[in-house]
Amino acid sequence: MKNRHQLIYQTALLYYKEQKNQSEIAKQLQLSRPTVAQLLKEALQQGIVQITISPKANPNIELSQRLTEKYNLQTVIITPTKSSEHHTKVALGAAVAEFVEQYAHSLSSIGIGWGSTLYEFVQAAKNMPYPHLNIVPLMGGANVELLHLHSNHLCFRLAEKYSATASYYYAPAIADHPLLKKELMRSSLIKDAHKKALAVDLAIVSIGNPRESSTYQQLGVVTPEDEADIIEKQVVGDALASFYDKEGTILETSLTKRMVGITLDELEMMNEVAIIASDLIKAPSLFALLRKGCVDHLIIDESIAHYLAEQDY
Repeated sequence: MKNRHQLIYQTALLYYKEQKNQSEIAKQLQLSRPTVAQLLKEALQQGIVQITISPKANPNIELSQRLTEKYNLQTVIITPTKSSEHHTKVALGAAVAEFVEQYAHSLSSIGIGWGSTLYEFVQAAKNMPYPHLNIVPLMGGANVELLHLHSNHLCFRLAEKYSATASYYYAPAIADHPLLKKELMRSSLIKDAHKKALAVDLAIVSIGNPRESSTYQQLGVVTPEDEADIIEKQVVGDALASFYDKEGTILETSLTKRMVGITLDELEMMNEVAIIASDLIKAPSLFALLRKGCVDHLIIDESIAHYLAEQDY
């Protein structure tokens, strides 16, 4: 008859080396299943079995945990910084899709902004049935010719993939004049769209740096006068229909007076907010948002993650 130490060793060998389940081990050794479970527990307690988690399997897990605790976030997902900006965005988009699809069953509505990073999320989204979902744009986009930046088009494509319903924000992203923006925001159609955007369960927003890299730059709507205004007011970032400074305070510029959509102050009051960003040049923009405290979930590339880890907060 084996002594207990031998029994613990044999049980551990069968379970961890030969990959047998507890029921199979119980049958082979003529033991009860609870006894097998207890023997495996003792194997760990006595150091017969030592489990190590290799950081090589996911080198960003520890960094993710540090950022989660440092910035008081619910989720931090870090993706690789690739050899090109495009490939980095593709990897980020895939991570956003995986994140959304993990929780989609518990959501009734998702709001999305605009831009090339969100386009990659929509591209990566799987064809999965979430008929209970409503996909909602968080800003206007009717005058945006580039489809991969168009908020309404992104909502339509995502709803198509998820067998969900899509809502639309029938307004330009940037009105021709501040007075036109005011008129639009008074219309019942835009009021309803804005109200629906404010009520989403999860808002997914990409950020930019309007002085260096943002959707506004890609659209070519930043005039020399706008650029001078942005520099003078020390804008560090943009999110949806707002520009903001290093403290996360909204700055009114000649361009923001014409933007139509959810503002940063409104974003702060929404249910849950996921911010997505890649490229080190956007890191100061993201840090300002984190200081404002309006972020719940963060999906970023390694370059931004390391920057955030080094900042005093």
